[in-house]
Amino acid sequence: MRIRNQILRSLKTGPKTFWELINHQDYHIVQFLEALQSLMKEGLIEYREQKFHLVKDVPISPKKETICSTCGCGIEIKGFFKDIYEEFLDITKDRPLPTSKFDQGFIRPIDTIKRAAFMYERGDIEGMDIFILGDDDLLSVAIGLTGMAKSITVVEIDDRINRFIEKFCEKKGINNIHVKKYNVIEELPEEAKRRFDVFVTDPVETYTGLFLFVARCIEALKGRESAGYMGFTHLEASLNKWWKFQKFILESNLVITDILRDFTYYPERENQWRHFYETYEIMKKFDLPIPEVDWYRSSFVRFEAIDTPKVPEVKKPKDLNELYFDEESWATPMPRDDR
Repeated sequence: MRIRNQILRSLKTGPKTFWELINHQDYHIVQFLEALQSLMKEGLIEYREQKFHLVKDVPISPKKETICSTCGCGIEIKGFFKDIYEEFLDITKDRPLPTSKFDQGFIRPIDTIKRAAFMYERGDIEGMDIFILGDDDLLSVAIGLTGMAKSITVVEIDDRINRFIEKFCEKKGINNIHVKKYNVIEELPEEAKRRFDVFVTDPVETYTGLFLFVARCIEALKGRESAGYMGFTHLEASLNKWWKFQKFILESNLVITDILRDFTYYPERENQWRHFYETYEIMKKFDLPIPEVDWYRSSFVRFEAIDTPKVPEVKKPKDLNELYFDEESWATPMPRDDR
């Protein structure tokens, strides 16, 4: 489905040569040829005068521009997604602030839109059933504004965030975003298993939390060619932890397709978490002032299932403290009644 959508949305902007079109999709050249032949057999496209033409209308939007005009490989917020960004800024100006109770902190609004634009570029939004585990970044709102997803399901422990998303849907008349309160320590509800095309999560980066969050998400995937996304840092996740996690992903029948290093930053001013710092392990080790720059950042990682996803057994923490803390959690706030 993903490769078909990528080809069709590109042709909706006009005829393309083989060599132009191959740049607008993500798959092996054999799969690309097979998709072209299938679309031609269905009578949706035809090949004439050395170009592919769309000959029947299809319910898909013309390709939106997202690729950076300077480097040709990064994401640039322009056109359609610039309009989404401006609307997102207005909608989220009164968003819930982070609470240390759930180790929260949201990324810059522009980075939320960058994530949505990158997912769109990879063919992982339009017509997709999307599962989001934890949404203090309000990615569901950003994707909802595009009007492209088939459905979005958010499972989130924080009632404030759930209410914010529900109110957004009521105001905008959006009925394909579903919100459910959920604690990752609990088993994933049966109705959420094996029914989504795409997942997104920003897992807790302890060994326990990392594997548990992503395992829950993998359980939610439909099957082969389903995709997943996560934020993952180098600040609280050592290379040894990355190595163990990559083994975990491979054992799950997923492969890493993209790592966008330092793709997202966590803004100090907007998060208003100055009082969190007194509980950070790093502040106990050194006499440090409150940061004057945005310093906490994460990479954006994409996976794709090469076969039916298989979830290895993972350790279930006995409580949230075990979930949130290990020997590498040097910038994680101790829970307190702060919000």
